[in-house]
Amino acid sequence: MATAPRAAALAQRWEATWLGRHPQRNLAWGAAILGLALRWATLVATGHLTGSWEYDDAVYFGTAVQLVHGLVPYRDFVLIQPPGVPLALTPVALLSFPFGTHAALEVARGLVPLVSFANVLLLGRLLRHRSPLTVATACLVLALFPDAILASSALLLEPFLNLFCLLGLLALFSGDRLTARTDLTVWAGLAFGVGGTMKTWAVIPLAALAIVMLVRGRVAQTIVLVVAAGIGFLLPCLPFLLLSPAPFIHQVFLDQLGRTGQAGQPILVRLEFMTTVWPGLGVPPGHRYEVLAAGAAGILLAVFAAAFAALPGEGHRRLPSQLEAFALLSVLLVGVALCWPAEFFYHYAAFLAPFLALLLGLAVARLESARPQLIATLVALVFVAGLLHAAAIPALLQRAQDPSALLASTIPSGACVVTDESEYTLNADRFLSRRAGCPVVVDALGTTISISGSQVPSNPQAQAAAPAWLGYFSRATYLLLTPLSGDRIPWNRQLESYVERNFHPLLESPVLVLKRNPPRSAPLALPLPPVAPGP
Repeated sequence: MATAPRAAALAQRWEATWLGRHPQRNLAWGAAILGLALRWATLVATGHLTGSWEYDDAVYFGTAVQLVHGLVPYRDFVLIQPPGVPLALTPVALLSFPFGTHAALEVARGLVPLVSFANVLLLGRLLRHRSPLTVATACLVLALFPDAILASSALLLEPFLNLFCLLGLLALFSGDRLTARTDLTVWAGLAFGVGGTMKTWAVIPLAALAIVMLVRGRVAQTIVLVVAAGIGFLLPCLPFLLLSPAPFIHQVFLDQLGRTGQAGQPILVRLEFMTTVWPGLGVPPGHRYEVLAAGAAGILLAVFAAAFAALPGEGHRRLPSQLEAFALLSVLLVGVALCWPAEFFYHYAAFLAPFLALLLGLAVARLESARPQLIATLVALVFVAGLLHAAAIPALLQRAQDPSALLASTIPSGACVVTDESEYTLNADRFLSRRAGCPVVVDALGTTISISGSQVPSNPQAQAAAPAWLGYFSRATYLLLTPLSGDRIPWNRQLESYVERNFHPLLESPVLVLKRNPPRSAPLALPLPPVAPGP
């Protein structure tokens, strides 16, 4: 019977020796630094820091660059996302003035892992009142979560979205209980509202919080939280809403809700990302990964069931605390939200990461009370496997290509370039045009979606955007078309014929660069013979 107290004493001595006087804080910092190192290593090892590989990079950073150069999204060009991330990137976009867009984009990419670094620290801060093992589990899950690493290897929305959701949770929870202070509730709502300007998905954890509050009878506090969130969303959006109200509402809300034509991903494929079974971008052929994903989901459900349904506490079943209830509900709502719509991209599962990490940490805390040594050993084994899993990500990702020098030597500075992927022009410092009347197309697919409502250009519905693209081509001096232009531009015979008649190729690999043909020479002014007099 003396074994358990002796083990507890040894554990306390180990914590005091190796983790210092503040083990929770030190563990959170250690996990955050590990996650930061993995993210920076992925950026450098795959060439993603300097090359061209992620379409969304150009959408958000290109919007920030155009904004600091005087053009306004929604009014002057299409942006079918809220303006939060471009606004956050504007300080870095200012570097495009002295150093060019290529250098500024590299700085922006290098800073994104710092956002994920902050997310791990915030999660550790949220759980600082819990045991060191709880903090270690949650922070390491978030630091090593493959999709969270992938979402930090480019300029994507999820790290910024998670940052403000965690800030809101940190303001709202005091230990495991919701705060009763109105001022902190307001700050939490503002944080979730600003998170909504990063990506409107912030409404999902906000809804989970509102449900927990209402169940506890906190109607007035729920109203304060929701109103503050609305203000937090409206304030950053207000300048754009005032300058162009109809385009803003159409592009941010209606275009997102009305997107059609995308084939749905099977739920088991989505589970491969959500359960971290496959840490790469493309899903490999075969069904073994789907079976593993289903098995991993089953294991997670079993852990949660064992922790929250079966373990007794002080002679009776311990009901979930307010923080535990939020963690359970947020994972459920976010998981359903990721499985429900037809559209699913690899980085979407990164939004699940902080809530799943929180829930796993709290589940381990409950299990730890019954079998501390066994649970600590299992967590250590899972950590080693997770570290190896995360370290394999660079080997699974394709290296980014970097034709920026070739493109810069092909296209003169300041030329009017229309492209289906602006990342190439950003990397080549050919994104900004000095020619009056040059069309501004930052997001080619978003432009097609906004005009036609279809996100599949081969869909007949997308042909409604073809006249607009013909207008863009007619004002361009150069066209830069990637092999994926058919996924973004609603090509038809009229567009193809116009390009064939008016442009000639300068470069055909790795992207197609075409230059407008010189204008036809005017006919020679030869003297005409005199007109013969009539009869």
